[in-house]
Amino acid sequence: MDPNIHEAHRHDRRRRRLPGLLLLAVITTVGAGWLGLFGFLGSNAALGTVEDLEDQFFCDVTAMDLSFPDVSRLSSVTTADGVELGKLSERNSQPIPLGEIPDLVIGALLSAEDKSFYEHEGVDFKAIVRAAIGGGETGASTITQQVVKQNYLTADRTLERKICEAQVAAELERRFTKDQVLEFYANSVFFGSNAYGVRAAAQEYFAKELDELTLAEAATLVTPIRNPTFYHPRHNPQNSIAVRNQTIDRMVDNGLATPQEGEIAKRSPLGVVPHSVREELDPQVMLAVRQRLLDSDGYGLGDSYEERKRALFGCPAADTTCSGGGGLQIDITIDYDLQTEANRILRSWFRPEYGGPTGAIATVENATGAIRVIASGVDYGDDLEAGERPYDLATGSARNAGSAFKPFTLTAALENGDLDGRPVTLASLWDRASPAVIDCGYPCSADGNTWTVENAGGNTGHDLQSLESATYNSTNAVYARLIDAIGPAVVVDTARRLGITSQYLKPFHSITLGAASVSPLEMASAYSTIANYGNRVEPYLIERITDATGEVIYQHEVRPERVLSRSIGSVVVSTLEKVVSQGTGRRADIGRPQAGKTGTATEHTDVWFAGFVPQLTTTVWVGYPDRPLPMERFTVWNDAEGKEQSVKRAFGGTVAAPVWKQFMEYATRDLPVVDFAPEPTGADVYWIVPRTVVPDLSGMDYEEMADAVYGAGLRLDRIDVASSEPEGHIVSISPRAETALQQGSTVSVLVSTGIPEPVLAPDLVGLPLDDVTGALQQFSEDTDIHLRWVVEHFAIEDASLWGIVIRTDPSPGTTVVDEQTIKVVVGRKPSP
Repeated sequence: MDPNIHEAHRHDRRRRRLPGLLLLAVITTVGAGWLGLFGFLGSNAALGTVEDLEDQFFCDVTAMDLSFPDVSRLSSVTTADGVELGKLSERNSQPIPLGEIPDLVIGALLSAEDKSFYEHEGVDFKAIVRAAIGGGETGASTITQQVVKQNYLTADRTLERKICEAQVAAELERRFTKDQVLEFYANSVFFGSNAYGVRAAAQEYFAKELDELTLAEAATLVTPIRNPTFYHPRHNPQNSIAVRNQTIDRMVDNGLATPQEGEIAKRSPLGVVPHSVREELDPQVMLAVRQRLLDSDGYGLGDSYEERKRALFGCPAADTTCSGGGGLQIDITIDYDLQTEANRILRSWFRPEYGGPTGAIATVENATGAIRVIASGVDYGDDLEAGERPYDLATGSARNAGSAFKPFTLTAALENGDLDGRPVTLASLWDRASPAVIDCGYPCSADGNTWTVENAGGNTGHDLQSLESATYNSTNAVYARLIDAIGPAVVVDTARRLGITSQYLKPFHSITLGAASVSPLEMASAYSTIANYGNRVEPYLIERITDATGEVIYQHEVRPERVLSRSIGSVVVSTLEKVVSQGTGRRADIGRPQAGKTGTATEHTDVWFAGFVPQLTTTVWVGYPDRPLPMERFTVWNDAEGKEQSVKRAFGGTVAAPVWKQFMEYATRDLPVVDFAPEPTGADVYWIVPRTVVPDLSGMDYEEMADAVYGAGLRLDRIDVASSEPEGHIVSISPRAETALQQGSTVSVLVSTGIPEPVLAPDLVGLPLDDVTGALQQFSEDTDIHLRWVVEHFAIEDASLWGIVIRTDPSPGTTVVDEQTIKVVVGRKPSP
């Protein structure tokens, strides 16, 4: 047919409908009854011809976009191993093709809302008249008119709008088939309680799929359409029952049920189930997905928060004019099997009935940054008394990392050296004396500028320890001195480059002992960078987003970034391997190449084990969920050993490490055993014992000297010597100040005892008497001791001893003092 002729036909057909459409508008706008009708016609007698009426009241449907709005859909979240975690929606809308809606439900819908739907052309004039004279049980608006009112026109109750509504309804049925109109209506009409469409309503009120509904339930399902508040089956059951029974009667009249079936259905209770929040397999993960998608504009969902919210959830529940949104397939990186096992382990170890702490586990795939686990030991929700928490402990909780932060200080030291430009190596030697008293140069503790740090084992004297040993043995005093030597600013920079994003990261000395609050996921990310020998990959949760048409609108791309030299990364890994093999993390040993670090916060409020194998990095945190509290004298269920375990005081190596071990044994059960790559050429420079210089010790007492000498990585050998100098006076130092030595060498210091060395009587025996005076004079010059002496002659037969000293009193070698008198016995010839 000629398009112009077809258009003329259509236009002429629209003109012929004018009297009926006008009747509709008059009756519904001016009032019911023939008196109101004739009054309206009389008052408008001067309107003129049909064309005049059309020009004044008809809307131009040719200029209107009458395509059906896109019905909002639920967005689905699926894990890496193919498990659907749940749906994301503000509006519970679950569109379904008309062919999949059971005849029983369609029959109930048409019986309640528009029994002549398949007979009229968008406007039911008979129903209009019945409604006007009070003879109809249903409203005058057809399903098509309801679609028009809800989606295309304003809610104004004016003559022009009513006429336009009828005209648009007719035009809608010209453009679409009856089935298309009904399918849209069945999927978009509001049923109350945030349910849009018949499928969502069936799940909301009966927790059933459509093909599971009974006759009574199908009739109940459609009652809220008239007025979702007044006929709400849950809130106003009596109103709902009355309308339900009317609908059942109509369904019987329409041949959808027998009279007997109808009577049985009308005697049935409503059977409406309580409202329930949509089930999600892991609410904490779903929360993390929501937050990431709403907070970032990098997923192709819109520039503004509202745009992203609409794209993700679909239309707001209260906005009936809104269309579209939702229907996304969101593929995430979580491994549901690992996530489930992590949750199980945490809930087994830290049971609510014990009243103790809880925990969290975060796992990242090293090669890609894919987040495989973010598990919390508490359920998600607002019932705090029942143990629920409205946040995720693995990603949303920031706690002190304790010594698990030390590898970042170690990395910074190897990379930057100390503030004086000297290199720091793993073989460098440090004073492990406890406590370490550090002058921060700024207020850094309750004592002002002084920061005092003790080792876990208590107070010890000066001794040297390699930086490597101090790491795997977690020596606090060494790390306090280390951060003072390199400065906290480089530690902050290194931690951020490795993957710590916490806003609490500030350049304070105490950061080396984990005073900054971080999340388990941050720690897993940063340790993963170390495991990658300095190659950082951003941790990510969203793998792919596909829209309702199957188009991929976001696909994550792995983009590694070198943030640390491979050599430094490799030697840090080598050091952290010893944490497990011979240090504080032995309880984390899973019998394959692995590395990690324990962490225990001050007062034992938070304990950690962060560790990795070449493929995966996992962090375990244990603590109280709401605030840091000392973990002392509590009970856990050691799930690995199947028994209760009393804990006197929590440490990372005794509580977090065994949990890490149990989880990682499960996580790695199907992973090949591979070793870390060999250290690259040039990494051996970080194993060299550095050289240092003897510090200037002038003016210091011995304790100050010890601090300075051990602080330079040298040993101090104290030699106490008798001296007339005051006690403690430094007699001599060797080697002298500024002498270059390898760390670990010894500096000898001679210290006065305050007691002069004893002077011994000279040996005069055998000297001629004439020589005694000279010998004593020389003795006095040598010792500064003046001795008096007397001579006693002793008769002796041996002529060779006549005139010779044969003995002294005191005898030679006996201690003498100044001005002491000694007796000199000289041989003589006996008397005749």
